[in-house]
Amino acid sequence: MRRRLITGTHSSFEGINATPLIDVVMCLIIFFLVVGKLATDRGFAVLLPRSIAGQEETAATILIVTVAPHPEGRQPTGSIWDRLGITVQADGEECPDVAFLESAVRAKLAADRNASIQIRGDSGLQFGQLEPVFRACGQAGARKVNLAAEKQP
Repeated sequence: MRRRLITGTHSSFEGINATPLIDVVMCLIIFFLVVGKLATDRGFAVLLPRSIAGQEETAATILIVTVAPHPEGRQPTGSIWDRLGITVQADGEECPDVAFLESAVRAKLAADRNASIQIRGDSGLQFGQLEPVFRACGQAGARKVNLAAEKQP
């Protein structure tokens, strides 16, 4: 019986193929970026008014202020929001009063002086209910305040 001696560096194990791992990681990163953006865009379930005019917001920094009617069963706190029957959030954080909203706007403007404020007001609200929100943004120093609307087809 003859024996062969195999020499050399050839082996069946060449290394780990990292391409599928990189693909999975990139998909996860994209998924969490999209979900994170959607989570900051939506505070309350708000039915935006429809509009045929207007344009897409292009500012790099946007503070989203969401204004919605009070949810059922909410306990009144005596704030101006209670008297108006609205609930206000700034970037997903509830604003208990006007001073809190102004400080949130000032903080965003301190980070980026050209920040845009986007007010997402429910279509069932009247302008009188949104007016204190606009005034608070103006008093905080915001130069660009927009009212969000859905584009009408």
